Amino acid sequence: MSQDYNPNDLKVNKNNYFNVAYKILLYLKYCYENGTDVNPDVLSPDNIGISEKQFVLTLQMLLEDGYIKGVSLKSTIQGPTIICNIQNTYATSSGLQYLVENSMMTKAYKVSKEIRDWIPLYK
Repeated sequence: MSQDYNPNDLKVNKNNYFNVAYKILLYLKYCYENGTDVNPDVLSPDNIGISEKQFVLTLQMLLEDGYIKGVSLKSTIQGPTIICNIQNTYATSSGLQYLVENSMMTKAYKVSKEIRDWIPLYK
């Protein structure tokens, strides 16, 4: 177990899967509803406030669950996974429905009201 791990962090962790997935799906919903392209500077681990690894894993889970499409992830032999075509990412109808109906997403919304702080166009 990592020395940095603290079980108490789980109670207040704003970077859990549901909060991160919520931020990603909400931004993709925003792009869809406003007819704008995904901005890689906005949809980035630094902008969301998470590590590159967590960002890649979250994208992978969203892809596997059928909630997003357009982006692809390429594994490399010697290093990290490469994110390809992030600007082509979009939320599927399943992803949009999940955003609205999932109770964990509702909880994530309550925790993630700072969404306007990390999406410059969302103000």
